Amino acid sequence: MNEKYYNILLPVPTEGVYTYYSEGNLHAGERVIVPFGKRDMTGIVIGVTEKPDFECKEITMCYNESPLFSENYIKFLKNMSSYYTVPLGLVFHGVISEKILNVEIDNQDKIKSHPVKNITLTDEQQKISDSININSYSCHLIKGITGSGKTEIYQDVAKKIINAGKQVLYIVPEISLTPQLIERLAYRLGVEPSIYHYKLTDKLRKKHFIDFATGSSKFMLGARSALFVPAKDLGLIIVDEEHESSYKQDESPSYHLRDMAVMYANILNIPVILGSATPSVESIYNAECGKYILHTLKERPNHATLPQIEIIDMKNNNLIGSMIAEPIYDELSNIVKRNEQAIILLNRKGYSTYLYCQQCGAVATCLNCSVGLVSYKSKNKSVCRYCNTEYDNLTCSVCGSNVFKEYGYGTEKVEEFLENMFPDKVIRIDTESITSLKSLNKNLKRFENKEANILVGTQLIAKGLHFPEVTFVGVLGIDNLMALPDFRSMERVYQLLVQVSGRAGREHLSGKVYIQTMNPDAPVFSMLDSPDLDFYYWEIKRREITHYPPFTKLARLVFSYILQDECLFTAKITANTLKSLPNAEKLTIYGPKDAALAKLQNKYRYEILIKSESNTDLNKALIIAQQVFNKHKKGAMRLKIDKDPYFMM
Repeated sequence: MNEKYYNILLPVPTEGVYTYYSEGNLHAGERVIVPFGKRDMTGIVIGVTEKPDFECKEITMCYNESPLFSENYIKFLKNMSSYYTVPLGLVFHGVISEKILNVEIDNQDKIKSHPVKNITLTDEQQKISDSININSYSCHLIKGITGSGKTEIYQDVAKKIINAGKQVLYIVPEISLTPQLIERLAYRLGVEPSIYHYKLTDKLRKKHFIDFATGSSKFMLGARSALFVPAKDLGLIIVDEEHESSYKQDESPSYHLRDMAVMYANILNIPVILGSATPSVESIYNAECGKYILHTLKERPNHATLPQIEIIDMKNNNLIGSMIAEPIYDELSNIVKRNEQAIILLNRKGYSTYLYCQQCGAVATCLNCSVGLVSYKSKNKSVCRYCNTEYDNLTCSVCGSNVFKEYGYGTEKVEEFLENMFPDKVIRIDTESITSLKSLNKNLKRFENKEANILVGTQLIAKGLHFPEVTFVGVLGIDNLMALPDFRSMERVYQLLVQVSGRAGREHLSGKVYIQTMNPDAPVFSMLDSPDLDFYYWEIKRREITHYPPFTKLARLVFSYILQDECLFTAKITANTLKSLPNAEKLTIYGPKDAALAKLQNKYRYEILIKSESNTDLNKALIIAQQVFNKHKKGAMRLKIDKDPYFMM
């Protein structure tokens, strides 16, 4: 027998690399089927190895195809595993589903072509496009105010790549995957994009996966998961709205799409473009350090004017309906009279924001989580926004009373009030009213067709939407976001306000933005209408003083378990071990302490924060923390390691 031994990567939440033998010659990246436990599983060959000193099983079947996964793709997964200190199998398991991995390659349908609709770039846009070398790695950060024409630059560079016979991967936040964007890109690039996101049917997702992996499709438009679709000859990666927090994966591996896109492009030696009206602090810092090339677009095409921004001091203004400052209400009245359109942003769902007992004053909280309940009038229920438990008949956990009073307001209550004031003029968009991309697109189309004058919603409506008739934006409840216990809270407030401001006055009409707040002197408000980097320089100084990223590497360890004392005990052992390491002086360790959400889904939670100026020292600490946890954990106790965390709750 001429047996050869191969390392096979399987999509399992373990180390994931197992040795099998075959009499055939296999190449890295080929798909194979191997016995694993009591079933067969599809994996990919990652290399030849020596005969091990234990008995191996034989590869059951080899797919009769050219390797779908390149050696550079495998290198990318290995680098990702190393950076996040996560087993390679867990990385593979987290980015490629087993259903997709098993897909058969059929005769592909020919990808539709479209007549190309040429666009004329401004001198500013053309200069940026021409500066991007399509033949080698470089990372370009395009900072352009909303409506300044970043998309036109993406399309121009993408067209060059496609004309050179290579493929383009264009990644956008899930909410931006609208039919309008898909159609616009198809006609400007001359090819039908392959679409890839988790809400597609299995059949469509498999088809688009194979089309791009085999090179039949030259252009893929997708959400976060699209980065991990293998390509035949990838020539460009575009990440639009690179600042978006939704690009950070919550579950392990807790990767950030933007950072992994840059890593992958570097491995492939191809350009990557990051774009945003409000780039992340980390990305601008990387540009200042010379890692990225910063380009700035300062004007809207056709000389469209920027909106006028006004801060409404809630201490000196009457509230209409106990929610809306009088100047905002007056503007809405004028909008309806003129048959123009307005957006009202409130980043809180539901009817009221919490309930308190009229007998003793205690706030109604979820029995499973340490958070207050949100009431929903449409459901006639109170709901926990973290575990989604619904409560029909509330009883006070302190005094037993069942009489509660509602406090605060969410999008449902604002919609109800405005609908009473302006009948048949209001549409609401949030994750409660929108259950699918189809229903989202339906409501967006209604607003685009002017079936309503006022669009009420959460931050969903602040992202990448274009409505030419919107002349006014009103922002409610921004103080709640500023008060969050998170070092990125001010950055998120700034980004959200600039993004939603960009929805007003985009074409021939001038726009206004009114923001109501109890804290009108907050520094962030004075920097909203500055096209320069004023906010960045203010924020980066705060980060440097407090030793937060990008000046240090940060990791958050969250321990969770149904028994509080045992959870805290394990967290303490882990922290004490880390504090006694030989390189402990290179680490700053906080905790363990209660997590901001001290109880979630009936599990108690404690956290440890680790800062270090050295990525190597931080990774060593994370590996040891996992080892200590594995040794001392009880039952279903869980440790979540989040490197470069984006949420501190």
